[in-house]
Order: sequence, then structure tokens, then C-alpha cells
Amino acid sequence: MTDSTENNKSNSKLPVINFILILLIGLFVLVNQSEQRHRINSLVEVITSKHTVDFSVSNIQQIDNVFMLTGATQEKHLTGVKFSGRIINSQAVDHLNIEFTLSVGEASKEFTINRISSGNSTGFNVYIPELSLKSARYAKIEYVSSQIAYLAK
Repeated sequence: MTDSTENNKSNSKLPVINFILILLIGLFVLVNQSEQRHRINSLVEVITSKHTVDFSVSNIQQIDNVFMLTGATQEKHLTGVKFSGRIINSQAVDHLNIEFTLSVGEASKEFTINRISSGNSTGFNVYIPELSLKSARYAKIEYVSSQIAYLAK
């Protein structure tokens, strides 16, 4: 008689344990799905933004219809991040005093490149303070203005 009573007690705990396990699995799936949705939305935003570049990739990346980025790197520097790379001028004219804006989230910094000859590239270094390296993988580089020099015949 004692064995059947103990058996009934252990059997009565089984539905409660199953319910808790199902609840935990459902919670895990919900949290995981939310994280995946956030990652997908972040990637879609990066892909659809025409000025966004990935500073973990050193291959050529399009900035706009004139300029490209190559040799992109970023590294921790003081309290922020130092971005480096080379801007390529794909046009058949020289650009002088070219102004760009590099933005990561709410932080941004303007920088100027003195000259990029037609079909060539020029290096740059930009430091943005108070920025974590983890949040600095993707950045926007936007062309602001320049002067154009060309040879007239």
C-alpha cells in the first residue's frame, strides 16, 4: 500500500514538471526568435544603406557612385576607435579638398582628403572618441563636397 501511494505522488508531480519544461522551452524559443529578428533587421539596414561599409572587410566596398573604400580597418585607440582605409576615386577627374563624414550610430566626424587623382586612392585615418570597438564594425561614409580638377585641351 505504501508503494502505490509513493508511486501516485511521483506520478502527480510529472504533469507539473512537464508543464514547467514546456514553459521554459517556449520562453527560450521566444527569446531566441526575438534575437534573430533583431539580427536580421540589423543586416537588412546595413545592406540597404548605400553609404554603409563594413570595417571588418578589407575588400573594395562601394561608398556611392564615385568613391569606393578599400583596406578598411578599425582599432581601439584611447577612449574610442580609429578608422583607417583608402578612398578610391573611380572618376576620370581629380578631386581636391574632398570632405567626407564618417558616422557610427549617433557619433560622427568629418574628415578631408587633400587630393585623389583620377583612378587612384588616398589613405585616411579618423578617430571617433567615446566609441566601443564592438559597435564600430559598420559605419557610414558620406561624400560631402570637393573641387574638381581636369585637364582642358
